Amino acid sequence: MKSANPQIRLYLPKETDRLLKVIAGIKGASVNAIVNEAIDRCLNEAEQKEIIEKFNLNRLDEIGQ
Repeated sequence: MKSANPQIRLYLPKETDRLLKVIAGIKGASVNAIVNEAIDRCLNEAEQKEIIEKFNLNRLDEIGQ
């Protein structure tokens, strides 16, 4: 079965992996949800927003990327 969302593979230090799993358990969330939340926060930082705006990355759907 094909996933609706693209997948990426991450290699994490063991301690980071353990922390993510424990935090996910405490929050009653999946590791996937925690990582997606962190990526969203990163992409909403001023530095990334500046890059997105400068290179029109908010228009990727329009240019077929």
